[in-house]
Amino acid sequence: MRWRTIKQTNLGSIPKQLRDCLLDTGSLTRKLEKYCKGNFNLNLKNQSWRRPLQDEANVLGLRSGEYALIREIYFKCNDTPWVYGRSIIPARTLRGAQRRLAYWGQRSLGSYLFSEQKTFRGQMEIAKISPPDTLFHLTVNSDTCHANLLWGRRSVFYIKNKPLLVVEVFLPELITCINT
Repeated sequence: MRWRTIKQTNLGSIPKQLRDCLLDTGSLTRKLEKYCKGNFNLNLKNQSWRRPLQDEANVLGLRSGEYALIREIYFKCNDTPWVYGRSIIPARTLRGAQRRLAYWGQRSLGSYLFSEQKTFRGQMEIAKISPPDTLFHLTVNSDTCHANLLWGRRSVFYIKNKPLLVVEVFLPELITCINT
């Protein structure tokens, strides 16, 4: 898997139905809520202090072996997972008022990031994610997803110049629902 900027990505290779969500720079939560014809919710899968994946640590400038708060969620429509979200929050980011993010629970992190005045988004990157990639296995439950290629995006957000990485992987069920 190789993360690429939008300029480096062949946009024609992205499924047409997915481009609107994948390339949108606004709140993904709000966009998905519009697509969902029914009950839209966020399901917190896990939140704990762990070592990020190496490429995640690199983009955040973390030292080798450094822990970060990793939050994993699924955006669901009618109990069907549409998007896997993974946020990597370095300890230095959780100081001061941002300490509350460690207790964010079932709420959308995007609701905070897009409402906080001193927050900005770094460059968005896109990747094709396939079964050999660790991120693929973190994303899918082999019982419910039989895809062999997923699309993802990631951005570093800066809250008062303190970084956190947001990774979003789009599941095949989302493309199916956008089609209908």
